[in-house]
Amino acid sequence: RQRFFEALARGILAGPRPLLLWIDDLQWSDPETLEWLHFLLRFEPDTALLILGTARSEESPPDHPLSTTIRQLRTENRISIIELAPFDVAETAKLASQVQGRALDDRASIRLYHETEGNPLFVVEAVRAGMAHTDTGGTAAVTATILPEAHLLPPRVQAIIAGRLAQLSPIARKVAEVGAAIGRAFALDLLLLAGYDDEETVIRALDELWQRRIVREQSANVFDFTHDKLREVTYAETSLPQRRLLHRRIAQALETVNPEERDPVSSQLAAHYEQAGLFEQAIPYYQQAGAVAAGVYANEEAINLYSRGLELLERLPVTGKRDVRELNIQLALATLYRISKGWASPEEERVMNRAMVLSDKVGTVEQRIHTLFGIQTLYVVQARYEQVEWAYAQAEKLFVQTQMTPPPFTEIYLTGVKLLRGQMVEARELFEKIVAVRNDKHIQDLQESQGLNYLVHGLAWNAHGLWCLGYPQLALDRAQAAIGLAREFVQPFNQALAVTYLAMLQAWRADRETFLAHAHQAYSLTVEYKAPYYQAWAGILYHFALAEQEPDAEKLAQLRQAVDVFIETGARIRLPLYFSLLAQVCLKSGRWQEGLEALAEALAESLQNNEHWWDAEIHRLRGELLWAQGADLNDVEAAFQRALEIARTQQAKSLELR
Repeated sequence: RQRFFEALARGILAGPRPLLLWIDDLQWSDPETLEWLHFLLRFEPDTALLILGTARSEESPPDHPLSTTIRQLRTENRISIIELAPFDVAETAKLASQVQGRALDDRASIRLYHETEGNPLFVVEAVRAGMAHTDTGGTAAVTATILPEAHLLPPRVQAIIAGRLAQLSPIARKVAEVGAAIGRAFALDLLLLAGYDDEETVIRALDELWQRRIVREQSANVFDFTHDKLREVTYAETSLPQRRLLHRRIAQALETVNPEERDPVSSQLAAHYEQAGLFEQAIPYYQQAGAVAAGVYANEEAINLYSRGLELLERLPVTGKRDVRELNIQLALATLYRISKGWASPEEERVMNRAMVLSDKVGTVEQRIHTLFGIQTLYVVQARYEQVEWAYAQAEKLFVQTQMTPPPFTEIYLTGVKLLRGQMVEARELFEKIVAVRNDKHIQDLQESQGLNYLVHGLAWNAHGLWCLGYPQLALDRAQAAIGLAREFVQPFNQALAVTYLAMLQAWRADRETFLAHAHQAYSLTVEYKAPYYQAWAGILYHFALAEQEPDAEKLAQLRQAVDVFIETGARIRLPLYFSLLAQVCLKSGRWQEGLEALAEALAESLQNNEHWWDAEIHRLRGELLWAQGADLNDVEAAFQRALEIARTQQAKSLELR
């Protein structure tokens, strides 16, 4: 996605400067287009570029993506807005005269102004519908049945468009209904297959629609409505039984036109079969469309598609076949939520718990192992380390029962738990075994099924253990190798993972400026790649780096807030370390009691979750704070001695030397 945005930006900016980019009807742009426009403005901020866009404010409510984009640009002082007021009577008359080619008298001008309230679109539509005449018979009555799909249309626009549609011949109206049911630009071959009419008849109908400016030719043999509101009203006036028939025919036509490669049209097929009331046929296409979206990192779209398939599945009778389908969807959603919501988000926990139930009920051995591996990612980030051991043991039993050889990466979270508990030497040995084997097929399979790269994660996590054991350069080499590998496989989520692990390593081994640079890079990248868990983690590091340089009350509060944001993601892993960062800043700023309170929180988390890898540093900081506070020297010495004992027991040389 990032590369596509950059390539498109370079293509646009390749021409001569200054450059004017004009985009009409921005309110109909999809979120991706708006994101790209925002990207373009930041890509070369000093270039001579002006983007001129038009949008209808009545179609851009506060929660509309365009409104969000405008707010962001206002914050960055990158936008100027010119509000266009409605036309007055004279301007309305002038526009109407231009449209119909002759002047309006005063009476017609005033009537048209009152009917349209000076809205240019309404003026044009009213004139084309013949509502600007000065006849004495009054305004022609237009009867239309507007169904719920058109409820957002102003009544006048509904009536105007319905009036234009009422003037069509039966065959033109039929073709318009098929096009409206397609819901987007429609190709001639699809129109013929879905409408069951001969080519000559359809061409005549299209010609009529073109002459009346209902449709336009978008490209060779591809047509679209001249205005989406025309499509909405056309669809709304089509009876419900007729719509279901049309959607079924359109879906079948799409299958005929795309006999082999249906990925590009899978979302269309899903929607048409759903609208046809054929949920059994729609659900597999929603799954296929979700997989296609996930493959290009369009995670929100993929979640919506899978979720829609799940909603339809819930309407079907409960059977074994239905449960198998649900398990597949829940596992797919688990991967997407893990990436886009966070490893321990409520959404992730919900789908993983459901997947556990279903995998025990109807899952294959492979699916049960897959689910047990996936739920370890949830448990480890929730700091439920005993549950990680339980899930690993269950998976191990399945490997033994089926005489399958478990891949080395299956131990990665169990190994991480050992490191977090302070079993650093054992954890290093296991991590080295995991990262010693590079299997590109396993990497790709795990990326598709779980959303992670075991080699990237193993290298990055091992780097932290290596530093603790007294190997700072080797730790840096491993962390940098993780970043290189994530880039090699073009996996944005794993890039976010790797840079965040490196940033934390630099908090221990690098100077302040280097650490700040890495923390800022990690935070920026996690925001760009929309990885909430790593964004929250990197946010802690970034605010810690800032507070280290300027340990005032404001920076300390921002760091505390960053820790709270992390906890809000559902995560509790490494909380002893994060609370110790607060204590470090308190030590530098003379807030000794507040620092001791933060360390009390750190020790409470350590005891509650049996996470002891950072205990030595916590006790060392406690000694520093007690000393600064003027406490009894025996208490100070006891804290330092306890730190040394823990570090030596864990063979954590770097922590011992601190």
